[in-house]
Amino acid sequence: MKPFRLQSVARLRQMEEDRATAALVQRREFRRTADSRTVQALAALDSASLPTQVDVLSWQAAVAARAAASASAVEAATVAELAQADEQAAQGEWSAARRRSTTIGKLAERHRLAELDEENHAEQLTLDEVASQRVRLREAAR
Repeated sequence: MKPFRLQSVARLRQMEEDRATAALVQRREFRRTADSRTVQALAALDSASLPTQVDVLSWQAAVAARAAASASAVEAATVAELAQADEQAAQGEWSAARRRSTTIGKLAERHRLAELDEENHAEQLTLDEVASQRVRLREAAR
């Protein structure tokens, strides 16, 4: 049986796909974390209400706390948006790597099937030759 000449390319493509898969999983997890932080920051912003009956210093502290919570929510939303874009890019890279890996995999399968057909054909020729020799030996023995 002849070896598949593109086996090293197939291994390389598989390694590329594995790397792209790992990157996609990592970026997906980062996006989920960023989404979770956004939800937490928005919840903190919602809970940062302004008091109605307080002195000026307490009012200023509450306004500052609300402004900080608002800035934190905006920052978290921006990080989540960037993480989503990064995940989409990783998804594209994985899709391309998967397509290349699948293509070479199909070639490898085609090679394997051709080799199997060749082996079966050779075996059939051998069996036919053995059968014809038996017939000749029987006819010669009569």
